[in-house]
Amino acid sequence: AEIPFNQLDAAAKQKVTSVVENTSVFKRMTPQIIDCDPRYYMFLIRHPEVIVSIWQMMDATDMRITRQGPLVFNADDGEGTVGTLEFLYGDQKVHVLYGKGAYTGSMTKRPIRADCLLVLHSDFTTDKTGRPFVRAQLDMYVDVKNVGVDLIARTFQHMIGNTTDLNFAETAHFVTKLSRTTEENGPGVQHLAMRLTDINEPTRREFARHAGAVFQKAKTRYAKSIAKASPTDTRAVSLRTPDADSIGSDPPVAN
Repeated sequence: AEIPFNQLDAAAKQKVTSVVENTSVFKRMTPQIIDCDPRYYMFLIRHPEVIVSIWQMMDATDMRITRQGPLVFNADDGEGTVGTLEFLYGDQKVHVLYGKGAYTGSMTKRPIRADCLLVLHSDFTTDKTGRPFVRAQLDMYVDVKNVGVDLIARTFQHMIGNTTDLNFAETAHFVTKLSRTTEENGPGVQHLAMRLTDINEPTRREFARHAGAVFQKAKTRYAKSIAKASPTDTRAVSLRTPDADSIGSDPPVAN
């Protein structure tokens, strides 16, 4: 009921239905509260290669995500799992992603093949100071193709769920840290964006543009808080207010 079937085209519906009706493992991750500007959050959701590229620069992962088209990525976790990831749908409230992949490694004598469906729900709010937050909830459906392995997956569903839940929480925490760092040092993050050589030039420039907007918004909020605390202080520096960034103006990823 929480998957926007009516917004999907025929091909996307077929992919979603195939996974949902043959789910070996289902996991609803623990909801995460992310301290992040809405437009910045949307950019990072729709450009996962940016986050992974930063992790690589930090030497924090062997994972690689390569964009193959507007909505399709190749993914390699560096530990034996490779596959493709595709955005089937996305708007300001929900994103639906479909993955196909296989694991080859010491855990099994033959490759484990599976299809995966990720449904991300996002709710945006602000606190009384105007600071934006996102409540993110992720549902994961996995259809394991191998006979026998499917039974093993069901047996170890709890363990699989705990691992993915931890990964989701750590990623959400990283987005919060990146957003706060951008607020404090926007120019530094813009410089970082230009050093991410594993992503294309338009994406680097868009990342830098979003970082600049987040930095300016943070300066504006700070100036307003100072003015509110000291209404008679005429020495406040005048700051340029950036153009309104309504999350509602973002186009859907796909129809």
